[in-house]
Amino acid sequence: MKFSPLRALLLAITVCVSCVGPFLDGTADPHSWRIIPTVIAPAFMMMLVFALPLDMTMTLVFMSDSAPERRIQLRRELKLEAAAMALMLIAWTPFYVRFFSL
Repeated sequence: MKFSPLRALLLAITVCVSCVGPFLDGTADPHSWRIIPTVIAPAFMMMLVFALPLDMTMTLVFMSDSAPERRIQLRRELKLEAAAMALMLIAWTPFYVRFFSL
């Protein structure tokens, strides 16, 4: 399956952010390399929560006026994006439960 460069980057960032989520404890460390998982990754996660549904909506819009072959490819991309979003939300749920219970 061939993706556009932006969609591939979006999915790659989603997977990377999903891998970081389960290991965070809710503390921020802005003075070392840990700024990436403790500050930047949560910020990216919140941006992706809005960007992924927007991209999924635009995929649905493009599906309505495309050829049947392209529609099949867009449906696969839509399912993959939905799975990536579900993975990200599941991976980050423990972090936000701990974060908001403090």
